[in-house]
Amino acid sequence: MQYHDGSRVMLGDFVTVPAPGGTAKARVVMLGETYEHLDIDEKFLAWVKRDKVLEPSSIVIEWVEGNPFAHEDPRYAPVGNYMFSLMDEWVTRDA
Repeated sequence: MQYHDGSRVMLGDFVTVPAPGGTAKARVVMLGETYEHLDIDEKFLAWVKRDKVLEPSSIVIEWVEGNPFAHEDPRYAPVGNYMFSLMDEWVTRDA
């Protein structure tokens, strides 16, 4: 699995991704290619593995500076600390 620039994606990498109002920082915590993962919530991990919801070309990220999609609107589903993301040109390694 690689970034758009050809460098290898590694568990624990800090990345920048598009978010409302600009970009947000996150950390790579799971790779879709291998399902290799860092220490993440056991129930979340069990669901991902059981239902095979992570595509080989995707990653799971954990928000570093708060979830940019967080809200208090009861009309919408709550958001968690993790997000699935394709490994595309918009996911960049944070220096």
